Amino acid sequence: MENIKVKITTIQIIDDAGNEDIIELVTEAVKSATDDCTIISYDESDISESEGTKTKLKIYKNKMIMTKVGNLSSRMEFEKNKKYSNLYSTPYGTFDLNFNTVIYENNLNEDGKGTVYIEYRVTLGGAEENYNKLQIDIY
Repeated sequence: MENIKVKITTIQIIDDAGNEDIIELVTEAVKSATDDCTIISYDESDISESEGTKTKLKIYKNKMIMTKVGNLSSRMEFEKNKKYSNLYSTPYGTFDLNFNTVIYENNLNEDGKGTVYIEYRVTLGGAEENYNKLQIDIY
């Protein structure tokens, strides 16, 4: 296991004109690896309003699985041209989470450092669909 820094940039397209809501978080994390994936773990308590939430990223060459456990709980799997459904649990209730990955690019080097870039469509609780961009920089 290795201590690293992670920068997570989330861009949500908020209207038809293409206006964006950008959230950028930088945090300390722990990196480990298996034969087929890089694993990044971090605590969201210090970087967001998600106190008590821990996040684990399992980054494979062709997909990424993001698991959140705590006040916010979810499991999101990102693989190009694949649709996934799951439950998103919050202190305010549990919602259906449906998402479809449009772009998945894994640009990590052999040391597990670099960038993962994802674009996806998400629908939370049957509400209006949103388009999101997610960039994870590991250094």
